[in-house]
Amino acid sequence: MRIIFINRVCTVLFLTFLPALLLSGCFMGLFDGEKKGSPPETGMTALPDDKVKPAATHLQDEKSAAEMKKNRPASLPRERLLSQLLDLKNPENLMPLASPESSRSRPRSGVSKSDTTGATRNDVPARSPDFSYRDGILTEDTTWYGDVLIEGGLTIAPQTTLTVKNGTVVRFRESRRSTAHGVLMVQGRIVVNGTANKPAIFSAFDENGAAAGWQGIVLMGSGKKNLIEHCRVEGAETGLDASFSNVTLKNAFFGRCRTGVRMQDSLAVMSGSAFGECGSGLVLYDCEADIRSADFYGNRLGIFAARSSLALSDSRLSGNNLLALKADSCRLGISGNGFIANGSGLCLVASEGAVTANRIAQSAAYGLILTQSRVKVSANDIERNSRVGLLVEDGKGVAWGNLLFANGGYDLYNGGTEDFRAIGNWWGGAVADPAGRIYDRNLDDRRGRVLYLPILQTRPLPVAP
Repeated sequence: MRIIFINRVCTVLFLTFLPALLLSGCFMGLFDGEKKGSPPETGMTALPDDKVKPAATHLQDEKSAAEMKKNRPASLPRERLLSQLLDLKNPENLMPLASPESSRSRPRSGVSKSDTTGATRNDVPARSPDFSYRDGILTEDTTWYGDVLIEGGLTIAPQTTLTVKNGTVVRFRESRRSTAHGVLMVQGRIVVNGTANKPAIFSAFDENGAAAGWQGIVLMGSGKKNLIEHCRVEGAETGLDASFSNVTLKNAFFGRCRTGVRMQDSLAVMSGSAFGECGSGLVLYDCEADIRSADFYGNRLGIFAARSSLALSDSRLSGNNLLALKADSCRLGISGNGFIANGSGLCLVASEGAVTANRIAQSAAYGLILTQSRVKVSANDIERNSRVGLLVEDGKGVAWGNLLFANGGYDLYNGGTEDFRAIGNWWGGAVADPAGRIYDRNLDDRRGRVLYLPILQTRPLPVAP
């Protein structure tokens, strides 16, 4: 009886206090399966200041510890910028920089400073032009001089030669009939004979003398010997657009255009010319181009070449915000040039040829990028580029006799799985340890090796400035 009585008392007490226990358990977190103060299961870690950050994985902790232990710069994955450079396919979509004042270094080529100081001829006298056209066609050989006004489009018919004398100013404006931008289309031949003191000028102005847009000079199937010498082309959608044509540029200047010069299936010889403050300075598709003593400055992209044969020598590419030169599936001969203070220097994809005796320095990101390219890299100065001097993604190329020194991240970065041969280069002195400036299998088992022994014991002679 006593046992039965005790059991009944315990039962009554339990039922009396059960609701209180349940309420207390809810408030104290007895049923939420977590300790007090633990974060929700979202991969985030609570911080004392109520902010959150991604929780570090054990692998990341080990990697960071290893990098700190080796006291070397952090690895550089194929981030957005590198992918943008490698995958760049539409250079004509690039717009000129909004504030180009910082890139006003003037060309050292045959274009004189007086030719390129931005005097867009607002001083042209307000008088009747010597030649005036409105949506017309030239069918007879014609020589221009003085002031020329073109409203809408003017076509130079096949078998017709247009000669432009020195000091001629050609201005374009929209057609009042069709509101089409002004354009000069050449199916015959154009010869521009400007001089250093009196260059020919192609530009666009409205009636109040303010700069206005125009399409540009278009060469369409003009296989004759077109010549543009000592000429300024300014403010056009595409300064010179040549398709299936032959053209020679001597001391020509293309400035403040969306695209300075675009060529497709054409043969081009350029000397002493300049391309400044454009979206893209020069764009080549399926062309053969020989470029000497040229200046590409203050553009978003200096040169873009696809499926072309490009010879570039004794030229300077500087202050190009995104990239100085991109070549895709090209045959290359790049020698004696200066790639100075660009966003990145050269990006060569699926190309072949040689990069010799160039100075590639002070890039904001990469000096030279090679991927799928059978390119010989020799006798270059590749120094003081902010991220990487030479970045490779396979072992198809080879580098020797170069100066690889003082680049911000690594002097040479192997981002692929194949071994890369960089034998016989100078890395900063006989006592310098190149391994400390190379990213390869020593730091990442997924990468190929960089074969760099033996090294040069003496610094190579200086190359192009």
